[in-house]
Amino acid sequence: MLSTYSGATIGRKSVGPARQNEPMTQQIPLANIITLGVADIADEREFYRRLGWPLVLDTDDFVVFELGGALLALFGVDDLGRDARAMPERGAGGIRSAVIITVDRPEDVDALTDRARAAGARVTKEPIAAEFFDGRDAYFADPEGNFWEIAWSAGDNPVTAAARRAAGR
Repeated sequence: MLSTYSGATIGRKSVGPARQNEPMTQQIPLANIITLGVADIADEREFYRRLGWPLVLDTDDFVVFELGGALLALFGVDDLGRDARAMPERGAGGIRSAVIITVDRPEDVDALTDRARAAGARVTKEPIAAEFFDGRDAYFADPEGNFWEIAWSAGDNPVTAAARRAAGR
């Protein structure tokens, strides 16, 4: 199915700008595969294996793990750059983005943080009451500096509720 976006021409159909807060009338895009461009695919593969995440596909240059409602793909950064026709960004050690892992209970933040640390993660924020929302969170970085936030918030949090709906939970 073709999706339309504000002010774009998709296929042969021209679409005008969407009004603010107007819901999409087409099927919402399925965006549930996160691809990390990595310098050392073998080390990154082993890190995520140590976390215990189920392996879906394992080749020399592309590895995929299953998450609840999403997949994590590891792809060589040079291959990803070539595929996207873009210069690979190797990072400078700071945070540029984070993927949020939503957990069911506050104590799950602590348990997953411990598991990540045991797998070789660098924990950058120990489990604590969240600063920007009502809940509990922690942060860790994998061996190449890709950041993950582990977060719990009550079910009435609109972001948590939407994330659970998106994952079919």
